[in-house]
Amino acid sequence: TNPPKPLSSSNGGTCYANSAVIESNGNLGFDSISVVSAQEEATQGSLCKCLNGRPLSKIGTIAWMVTLSDAVHNFIDGLAIGASFTLSLLQGLSTSIAILCEEFPHELGDFVILLNAGMSTRQALFFNFMSACSCYLGMAFGILVGNNFAPNIIFAVAGGMFLYISLADMFPEMNDMLREKVTGRKMDLTFFLIQNAGLLTGFTAILLITLYAGNIQL
Repeated sequence: TNPPKPLSSSNGGTCYANSAVIESNGNLGFDSISVVSAQEEATQGSLCKCLNGRPLSKIGTIAWMVTLSDAVHNFIDGLAIGASFTLSLLQGLSTSIAILCEEFPHELGDFVILLNAGMSTRQALFFNFMSACSCYLGMAFGILVGNNFAPNIIFAVAGGMFLYISLADMFPEMNDMLREKVTGRKMDLTFFLIQNAGLLTGFTAILLITLYAGNIQL
């Protein structure tokens, strides 16, 4: 029950032992001893100390997969935004609104995944922010490409990505959630209205911008 006490070591490391146990011959023994080198101990103590979190080696692999894929995703989002602004200001704003509506729940989900993978709140916020910064790189590259080449290639890539997210990820997840949570017809109708309200709101906003683009002056 007592906390481990450091013992002296001759090889520059630190030994941590459990409570002493009296053996049959009257000598003191220890249940188990773990030896940690001084260099490893210092590294583990200083790693991510500024973020008040666990060492990076102890964080689940899924966290790094999510962070890397999110960085690529945000880079493509930046490409679409940058290429849209090369066409017109209104086109850039409409694309930015569409990406904002898609990214808000996406980033919340990634934040929860990072927390479940073992990151602290500060670590999750930091790495989520770092992956989001790739959007600025994509936007700069999109503006450069849009001014010198046809931006339709970028729109095709971004459009395909959004279609994949909606058809292969979002709709099946909505269907699975509906099957798990719904217990009656009243709840079935409530979930149906909530889900379609979000879809119709985004669709209406982009449709209005498209129809009245010529009448909007910025």
